[in-house]
This record gives sequence, C-alpha cells and structure tokens, in this order.
Amino acid sequence: MNNFNEHINDDILVKFMLGQATAEEQQAVGEWMAASADNEKYFRHFQLIWNQSRELASTGDPDENAAWARFQQRVNQPETKVVELGASRKPWLRIAAAVTLLIVAGTLAMFLFRRPAPRQLELAATTRPVTDTLPDGSIITLNKNSKIVYTGNFETNRNITLEGEAFFNVATDPSHPFVLHTGDVQVRVLGTSFNVKSDQQQVEVIVETGAVEVNKQTESVQLRQNEKAVAAKNSTAIVKASNKDELYNYYRTQTFVCNGTPLWQLAEIFSNAYGVQIEITNPAIRNYPISTTFVYSTIEENLALLEQTLPVKADRQNGTYILK
Repeated sequence: MNNFNEHINDDILVKFMLGQATAEEQQAVGEWMAASADNEKYFRHFQLIWNQSRELASTGDPDENAAWARFQQRVNQPETKVVELGASRKPWLRIAAAVTLLIVAGTLAMFLFRRPAPRQLELAATTRPVTDTLPDGSIITLNKNSKIVYTGNFETNRNITLEGEAFFNVATDPSHPFVLHTGDVQVRVLGTSFNVKSDQQQVEVIVETGAVEVNKQTESVQLRQNEKAVAAKNSTAIVKASNKDELYNYYRTQTFVCNGTPLWQLAEIFSNAYGVQIEITNPAIRNYPISTTFVYSTIEENLALLEQTLPVKADRQNGTYILK
C-alpha cells in the first residue's frame, strides 16, 4: 500500500472534491478509505456536506455562483481579502449570496475541524503476566488480572490508565511526558523504570531507576531510585519511604527474592502469585525475617522450602494453606 495514504488530511480531500488532486493523491484517498471503516465514514460525511453546500451555492443566478467561486478560492488560499461587491440591480441577491457563503463556509469549517477522537487501545493480562512494547518504545510487564488503556496517538499523548499491577520501563521523551493514572493517583515521569500496584486498599509506586512524581488531589511527592510511595484509598496523604525490597518484581523475574522479608509479606505475595489463600494462625511467626530466593514453581514446592528455612509448619485445610 502506498505510504502516502497515512498522511491524508482535509487539504487533500478538498483538492479531491475540486478535481484538482494528482493521480497519486487520488489513489491515496482511495486506499485511505479502504483502510478502515472510520476513514470511509469520515469521507462520506465530508462528501455529503460538500455536495449539499455546492447545491446550495449553485441554485440561483450568476451572482450566487460567484459567491461559490469565492468560497472555493477561500478554501484553497490561507489568506483572503474582503472585496466590496459592485452596485447591483438586485441588492437582495447580494445579501442572499453573502448569507449563502457564510452558511456554507461555517458549516464546512465546523466539519473540517472536527476530527474523529483517537481510538482507545487496551492491553490485558488474564491468567499470566504479559510483556509488550508500547507505541512510544516503552516496555511494560503486566501482572495477571491487570490491564492498561491508552489512545492510538500515544507517541504524542503519553497518557495511560492502569488497573492492577504493572512494571514500566519508560522511553525517554522530554517533550511528551509519560503520565499514568490509576484511581485518583497520577504518576508523572520523563524516563524511568518503576512498578505500580493498585488494589482496593491502596496504590503503591516503587521506583527502580530515574525519578517520578506521584500526585493525589493536592498532595505530591518526588520519588527517586530505591524509594516508594503508598497512597491509601481512604486518605489523601501519600507516604514516602525507602525501598530495598525486590519481592515486588516476582511476576517479571519469575523469582521471589527475599532480603529480610517478613513472613506475612511473603505470604501475601504467594497468595497473589498462585491465586490461593494463605493464613498465618500463629502471631509469633508473622514477622519472621526471610532471606531466601524462591523460584516461581508450585505453591507446594515453595511452602516445603519455607518449612526448611524457618521453624514453620504449612498445612492445607479446606483449600486454605495454614502457616503455624
């Protein structure tokens, strides 16, 4: 297909309607229309208003036709001059021609400047994490049961909405900031890598490289490498802290890296990763520190390894794993 059809604009469509388009432009318009239903619909509306406007301008005597000729000239020239009409034996025709010109020009101009809204695109992960490259070159890894929504013109409008959890390695583009929205929290970056997790209780942002700005209503904090922010859903505050934890990256690295990680936190990650329920019935072991790396195998294998690492016993009761 001719690459020219990717740059069809209203100027080319006007030339096409006037019969002044080159052979290449005519072919490009045809290919552009065939490329999508939205393109064809836009063209048909354009053509309808054009034809109706032309019929309106062509009904009447030569003075009105002259008004249409002036309208054509205005379409093809960026700068126009207002020329006073000469004396006429029928002044009402001059008024009618002027009104016709205003109606035609106004109606067509309203249509020409109303471009179709950019289409919405969606990327979702259901039962397993998904890694993909966004149109601007940024790389994203979505955790399971998560999705993002963005527009078709993402290269110049880098606004994105997240539900769930994802890791972003953002391509640097200072002229087009990367802005992520999740709930009422906004994360603004220029070029960095960071993790965002949003659930019913809170939004957590962890910066791996670079820097980001996290906003919620009137609150705002700056985060740099190895820092995190937590914004609870029932509060306007954003809590900033240092972060040495690597456990958040399990769905991207396929390993559970624990560096003094408390048992309760590992249990939560295991629950999310394997889609199971894990309960700690013994309060004395909740904060046991763990410094072990678990591979992303089965929950049974990792709980068996946990029993070898800590003085913990894991049992399964009615579909729930009990740590005691």
